[in-house]
Formats: sequence, C-alpha cells, structure tokens
Amino acid sequence: MASINPAEPQPQSHNRWHVEILRAEALAQGRKWSQAITCLKRAIRAGADPYRYGLRIAEHYRALERWKEALSFAEQAAALAPQEMPAYEAIVAIALETGKFERAIEACTALIKLNPRHLPAYTALGHAYMHLGVTDAAMRVTNILIRLDPATPSHHFKKALLCQHHGEVGLAVYELKRTIELDPGGPHADAAQDALQTLDAFQLEQIVTLAQEDRVFRTKLERDPEDALNERGFALSDYGTQVLSEWVSHPFLAAQPHGRPMQYN
Repeated sequence: MASINPAEPQPQSHNRWHVEILRAEALAQGRKWSQAITCLKRAIRAGADPYRYGLRIAEHYRALERWKEALSFAEQAAALAPQEMPAYEAIVAIALETGKFERAIEACTALIKLNPRHLPAYTALGHAYMHLGVTDAAMRVTNILIRLDPATPSHHFKKALLCQHHGEVGLAVYELKRTIELDPGGPHADAAQDALQTLDAFQLEQIVTLAQEDRVFRTKLERDPEDALNERGFALSDYGTQVLSEWVSHPFLAAQPHGRPMQYN
C-alpha cells in the first residue's frame, strides 16, 4: 500500500506539487478519479501536505468504491494528525459503508474525545451499535443525543424504536408522540404515526381478548380505564384510548376495536 509520507522537499518542489494539485482538481471535476489520485500522490512526494491531500486521495478511492485503499489513506492521515477530526470522520463514513462497525465505533470514540458535542459522531455510533445488535449501548447513545439536541425528531424516533424493542411500550408511545409534535409534517412523522397505529392495534387486540376472558379486568376497564391499563402494562396513544373508550361503551365494536384509520395529529 502506498504511503502518504512526503519525500524531502527538493528545489522548486513547491511549484511541482502545486501544478500536480491543480491537475488533480481538474481531473476530479471530470470524475477521472484514478488519474487524480496519481497526481495527488506525486504532489505529496514533492512536498504537498500529506494529511490534507491524503484525505483527498481517500475521497477519490471512495468514489471508485476501492474501500480498502480509501480506508488505508484515511487511517494514515489520522496517524499523521491524531488531534484533527476530518480523518476520523472519513474513517467513520468508510467503515459504515463497508460494514466495519467496530472500526466505526473506534473512530466515533476518537471524535467524541476531541469534541464531546460532535452530534454526527454520536449518530454514527448509535447506528454502528444497532447494526451490531448492542441495543443497550445504542439506547445510551440515543439518550445522549436527546440531551444534546432535544429538538431533533429523528433522535426521539430512534429511541421509540429501541424502547419498543426492549418492551417499554409506554416510553415508546411517548417518544413517538414527541416525534410527531416536534415536526408534524416532517419525514419521521408518517413513520411515527404508522408505528403508533401498529402499537395501538396490537395492544387493543390484547385488551379486547383479556377483557373478554377476565371479568375483573373488564369491570376495572369500565370504571377506570387508565388505572386498568396501567395495572396490566398497556400504554395507548390518545387516539387509541379514544377507540378503547368507544369499545367499552359499545361492546358490539369488540370484534374490531381498531378497524378505522388512526391519525395522530
């Protein structure tokens, strides 16, 4: 694997590497990535900044989907300047694209050490943990994201999915509603509405079955629905609660308590 360490500068080397950089930029504009890489390597050997242009080489290899070379040059850049963030950011992007989630976690951790409020690093970290199935760690990262950036709907949506995975239905419903409240017309609102409808439908079916089989539960449901549901661990949305109230009032609806479309506006 080629190194990005430069050779000792020679007389007139600045002019030579500057010309190579200009050539590389022109070639890159024409999407001639391989030729641009060749020019950048010559520029580095002539004395150009190996960190900056090594990262440019990594970008071009990434465009060519030559992932091994892309990651290698990004890693070399990180080794040259361990206190600089762009190389770690490049490593994270390449590692996620190639499924190297453990390496992505390492690079995210390095970024967070350099900048404890690096939101993209936390987002990528949670993504990597999810792909590895480490949902407890993903939940911790999501909670940090919500604390640092509470107004972003996607953080709440991710937490809702994690809560649902862990069986924390009440928290899942809360976070889904929060997702919709933050951006009712946003890209996550429809998905949150669908998830709420699914949770409601699943729970309503269980509630109906239980009420038909358990007279004590049915009586409690008629007298104090909220207490009856909490006691059994159910957590409906506002609309789900409305549907349940109609079912309790009109038992003939029991066969299909969630039969009409639900809207969570």
